Amino acid sequence: MNNLIDMLPILRNITLGVIGALALGIQPAKALNIGVTPPKIHVDINSKQTRSQVIKVMNLDSKPVELKVYVHSWDLNEQNRLRVLPPKEQSLEQWIVFTPSRFTIPARGVQTIRFAVRPRVKPQTGEHRAVIFVEEVPAGEKKGVNIVGKLGVAVYGYVGDIKRVGVLNAVNVNSKPNALNAVFDISSQGNGYVNLQGQYAIWPAAKYPGAEATKPIPNFTRDTKINEPLADAGLLPSIPVLPDNRRQVLLPITKKLPPGDYVLDINGELNGVAIKKGIPFTVPFNAPVAENRPPRTPSGSQNLRNNLRNTPRRN
Repeated sequence: MNNLIDMLPILRNITLGVIGALALGIQPAKALNIGVTPPKIHVDINSKQTRSQVIKVMNLDSKPVELKVYVHSWDLNEQNRLRVLPPKEQSLEQWIVFTPSRFTIPARGVQTIRFAVRPRVKPQTGEHRAVIFVEEVPAGEKKGVNIVGKLGVAVYGYVGDIKRVGVLNAVNVNSKPNALNAVFDISSQGNGYVNLQGQYAIWPAAKYPGAEATKPIPNFTRDTKINEPLADAGLLPSIPVLPDNRRQVLLPITKKLPPGDYVLDINGELNGVAIKKGIPFTVPFNAPVAENRPPRTPSGSQNLRNNLRNTPRRN
């Protein structure tokens, strides 16, 4: 049991946002010290082999925690923030049954949640989405506002032939005052979500060897040391762009960069289509000084901070 907990050090004191492509979490006033695995689940609704799944919830704290479980349907709004949707006949939310719905995990303990997808009607072809929330139950619930912590596991259900067609319309670097970030303009033209994968690196323009000469950093993690001449490096944002949508996905550049000319080098892919680009940009003398902080990896969670602040609770 402890081995399972030790496998997820990155989930300790989970922050507000999305883990992986879309595993959702809320940071309470006091850190909710739990982890979930897997962060997202794909289900072939027509296959009996994948209809039943399990989620492991780990209490990483030194004291027990009481949790409750519930399900919502969702999509993303124009700002790429999670939006809870009301249930409909074709909602995956309506087809998910799970157990248990409320439980207490002892200190350093693990709880298994089992769920199955059981459609009540004939599912329409395409992608169906739900999120299974695991929410803290405050000790001695009181009337009024209770500040709680919450995590979520994204569940994608599929029916029929799924085609992921992603188009990268443009990449630009915004270096205006109070904003230093790369903007990926992406269209999803199939019936399944698309997302970026791969790495970026920031080179001083005078030392950039060209897009074809650069390669991804092997075994890159948040703790990987960045060597000169690179100014910074990290993972591309993996926020999903949902079917029939066009979105601007932001990559915040948080590294403190002295004024000057740079190139944002991209070694990645958009659902199997390689992306190798070098995007020149200039950090002006009046640009804000960004705090130099790790992990240099937006990977979804950094870019969807505060996405659940207004999420309604279902008791």
